[in-house]
Amino acid sequence: MAALAHTLASTSVPAPRQPSDPGVQLTERELQVLRGMSQGKSNGQIGRELYLSEDTVKTHARRLFRKLGVRDRAQAVAHGFRRGLVS
Repeated sequence: MAALAHTLASTSVPAPRQPSDPGVQLTERELQVLRGMSQGKSNGQIGRELYLSEDTVKTHARRLFRKLGVRDRAQAVAHGFRRGLVS
């Protein structure tokens, strides 16, 4: 998944459904979830590392998708790479 995310970030990716505001701020927890996604981790794996339930990770993921104006994990990770939120 991480290799796919890196490939997506370096190639053209369809624009998000709503342009995201560059001033949008993710919470520290949302950033942690995004970083886990960028490493190819499942919601369960992210939850275990952060001592959160899988449902809580899903909630953070939905919120960060909304804030970034993306539809799914791949778009979120690609957006994160473009904005320098993940490496």
